[in-house]
Amino acid sequence: MKLLIRKKFIALCGIILVSTAVFSQAGRASMFHNDISTQAILQKNMAKTYKNNVDGTPYYDESFNSATITPINKVFMVRFNVALDVMEVIQDTDTLFMNKNNRSYIIKLNKGNVTYKILEYVESENEDKLGYYIQLTTGKKIKLYRKDRKKFVEVKRTAYGSINGSSAKYKEQKSEFYIEYGDNGTAVKLPRKKKAIIKLFASKQKEIKAFIKENKIKVTKEKDLIKLINYANSL
Repeated sequence: MKLLIRKKFIALCGIILVSTAVFSQAGRASMFHNDISTQAILQKNMAKTYKNNVDGTPYYDESFNSATITPINKVFMVRFNVALDVMEVIQDTDTLFMNKNNRSYIIKLNKGNVTYKILEYVESENEDKLGYYIQLTTGKKIKLYRKDRKKFVEVKRTAYGSINGSSAKYKEQKSEFYIEYGDNGTAVKLPRKKKAIIKLFASKQKEIKAFIKENKIKVTKEKDLIKLINYANSL
C-alpha cells in the first residue's frame, strides 16, 4: 500500500514538473520572439553586408543595462535598438527581441531612470505600428512621450569611390513627441505649431492658450512640453 502511494506521489510530482516547464516555456515564448519587420530585416542584412564600413551605431547606448520589466517584476539586461525599434534582452546566453505584441510590458532602466512603454501609432506608414516610447510624464489624463529615431542610410558613391571611405551610416534624426490619452495605448503625434497643439485639448483650449502665452512655452522643447502636459493634467 505504501509502495503504491509512493509511486502515485512520484508520478504526480512528474506531472507538476512537466506542467511547470511547459508553462515556463510558453511564458518565455510570449515574452520574446525572433521575428522583426521586413524593414528591420532589410536594414540588418544591409548592415551585415557593409560590415565595418558603417559609421555610427543603431543604439544610443551600446552596452546592456539592468532594467525592471513589469508586470514580471524581474531584472533583465536590456538595450534599445533605436534604428530597428526593438528592445534587446539577454536571456541565458542569447540576445532576444522582446515581443511588442505584449503591450502591457513596461521597461524601466535603472540607469538614468528611463521608462519605455509600448504604444501603437496608428498613422504610421510602417507595417509595424507598435513601438517603444520614453515616458516623460505620469499624469492620469494625458501622458507625454518622446520617440528617439535613427535611420540606416547608404552613402552615395562618387566616381572616385564612397564618400569619406564609408558605405553606410546610422543617421540620428530629430526626436518626436507624442501624447497618450489616459492609458488607451495609442500614441498621438504632437504637431510642431502652437495653434495645432491647442486644438488637441478640446474644452480646455482657452486655458492652454493662456498658459502657453504666459509661460512662453516653446512646443518643440521637451522641458516646456513637460510643463504644458503637467498643467493640462491639473485642469
